[in-house]
Amino acid sequence: MKNRTKLIILVVILSVAAYIGYNSTKQTPLNYTGAKVERGDVVQTVSATGTVEAAKKIDLKFMSSEKIKEINVKVGDEVKEGDILAKLDTSKLDSQLLQAQASLVAAQANLQTVLNGSTDEQVKSAVTTVDNAEVALLSAKQSLEDTKASAQEDIASAEFSLKSAKVSLASANASLANVKISNDNSLNNVYEAAWDGVTSALAVCDDALNTNTTVLEDDDASNTLGVLNSQSLRIAEISEYAARSSYDSALDFKIGNASGRTETTIDEAITKTQDALEKTRVTLSDTYSVLQATITSSDLTQAELDALKANISGSRSSINTAIATLTNKKQAISTQKTANQTSLTSAESAVNSANSAVAVSESSLSSVKSSAVSRINSSQNAVYASEGSLRQAQDNLNQVSARPESSKITASRAQVNQARASVDLINNQMNDMILIVPHAGIVTAVNGEVGELVSASVPFVSIIISNGFEIKANISEVEISKIKVGDEVDITFDALGMDQVFKGEISEIDPAETIVSGVIYYKVTTLFVGDGEIIKSGMTANLDIMTAKKENVLKIPFQALKEKDGNKYVQVVVDNKVQEISVEVGLKGDSDYEIIGGVTEGREVVTFLEETE
Repeated sequence: MKNRTKLIILVVILSVAAYIGYNSTKQTPLNYTGAKVERGDVVQTVSATGTVEAAKKIDLKFMSSEKIKEINVKVGDEVKEGDILAKLDTSKLDSQLLQAQASLVAAQANLQTVLNGSTDEQVKSAVTTVDNAEVALLSAKQSLEDTKASAQEDIASAEFSLKSAKVSLASANASLANVKISNDNSLNNVYEAAWDGVTSALAVCDDALNTNTTVLEDDDASNTLGVLNSQSLRIAEISEYAARSSYDSALDFKIGNASGRTETTIDEAITKTQDALEKTRVTLSDTYSVLQATITSSDLTQAELDALKANISGSRSSINTAIATLTNKKQAISTQKTANQTSLTSAESAVNSANSAVAVSESSLSSVKSSAVSRINSSQNAVYASEGSLRQAQDNLNQVSARPESSKITASRAQVNQARASVDLINNQMNDMILIVPHAGIVTAVNGEVGELVSASVPFVSIIISNGFEIKANISEVEISKIKVGDEVDITFDALGMDQVFKGEISEIDPAETIVSGVIYYKVTTLFVGDGEIIKSGMTANLDIMTAKKENVLKIPFQALKEKDGNKYVQVVVDNKVQEISVEVGLKGDSDYEIIGGVTEGREVVTFLEETE
């Protein structure tokens, strides 16, 4: 009996121990709440309070300055809400948007690469890229050295051409100086020869006049001189007086200017001497006529008369020779002046050509130097670019070769967010390039023409609306960056209750700040159409401004998103254990986050997890 009792006790003890051991190994279920990753709209709003004012006219203006691409209305047109009034040229933004979208795609791909890690092929490709970048850098450096050498050769050649042109100019100037000296000497020689000719001519003239006087005053001929034509003697005496006066004038002028003679005085001396010679020739001719009218007498034999005639004829021949000689001297001066002018013109033309050649060479040298600087800078920039490409390739190799780190993941996510922000910014800028009718009305003014540059500070279109109201409200500096013209607004009024909701949109944002109790605000205007019997000026209005909206996107509640060391993640429960999954977040809404990557639709994420001992 005792043995049976002991056996029962042993069985009970073993059963209790087994029960305790079982319960000690059984896992306690996690106590948490969760939410499904679902599709829907993520809406971001800003709330404010303002006061109703009557709005009979609204002025619409663009948010930026750009050329007008199209205008779809004119003064007097009736427009309805949503009509496009005008558009600005977005060609610059189009290219920027494409670039920003490409950068976003590249950033997203880079993030995915960081999250996934690198394959052997990617590492091999990165190594090849580094090798190619090193070769390209060597090539760029060699090209730079070649460009510098070529540029130095071009500059040296241009400098040599300029030096040659200056030598030619110096030679041309020297030739011009020699021509001037030679011209002066040659002209001086012919003038001196002409001066000597004047001296000789006056001597001939003096001899001829003396001979003429001797004939007219001959004692033997005095009784019969010119008896056959008494008038001829009178004419001869008059012409002799004129010739003698002209001779004396020429001789006095020559003597008076002998020591300080110039080209001008020599020219005048020639002219006076020619006049004396001509008048002497005339008087000799007149005297010969007198001898022709003279008869022989007891005092004047025929032989004596013939001798007188011979003397006059000889003088006439000498005078004619002197006239011809002096005329040749004068012609020699004219010929020399012409020759001088020809040689001077030729020498001056050579100098002008040489000056032009110097100017061309100087311009060519300047152009060659400018081109050399440009080519060297271009080659230097190519070296810088190749160095940058090599650094980028090396960084990429280091990145693909290393294991993913939280800092890299954070940096990659930051790049994605930055790229997405750039895309959103450009999209917003493009939206600002379109002027849309906020409420139906009639166009009263259009300030601009297609192709003109519009000013952001000047209203572009003015519209008169009926039953229009506007609400002025202050938005803090923290939230003003979220708001833009055209944002939708839900409006309720304290006087009407929260059940009646009116629709409006932001029509204007004051660029100047308003300070209230030391806090910076910006005034925004909301335009809406309401029943004038219900809505009254002065009513207090509550605004919910929709600043951003993403439709049909994956989203999770605020409570589900966690962050550690800059890395955003969600918690999921697998086999009664909590796991962390990194996620990429988009728009932050009023109560939800947009999820771009990391989890799929329908996945349950933890919103609350009870801590266990």
